[in-house]
Amino acid sequence: MTRTGALLCLLALPGCPRPTAESPEGAFRLWAEAMRRNDVKVAFGLVSAKGQAALGAQSKALAEASKGTLKDEPATLLVSPRRAAPVVAVTVATNDGARAELAVTTCREPVDERGACPAGADVQERVTMVKEAQRWAVELPELVKP
Repeated sequence: MTRTGALLCLLALPGCPRPTAESPEGAFRLWAEAMRRNDVKVAFGLVSAKGQAALGAQSKALAEASKGTLKDEPATLLVSPRRAAPVVAVTVATNDGARAELAVTTCREPVDERGACPAGADVQERVTMVKEAQRWAVELPELVKP
């Protein structure tokens, strides 16, 4: 499938399979799309339980320190321009059924009409996914302490 075809499928045109949280790649794509749309509630639901707990603790501490100026809303701590970058490619590097490592290519600049990233603007990174309660979730390394 071409990149344009993949982008059209992500937009849920009839006949295109929608990504689901039943696979590591699908769950990551759902999370990335929610982040791109700034739908932090959906994105928060796709973060691992450990990540959600860490965000909850940070949010509570910030709300208490602000003496009510900031609301205790853990999902809003996900907002990040880096996390909202367009996803160009996702491949599963490893998957043992409980944890998966994805090779993700994002773009620091807007993609063109074909869904291609301008030369030199692509960013390669690894993303860890964990299987929780029959679904895959994004594990945010900055939140998960060993």
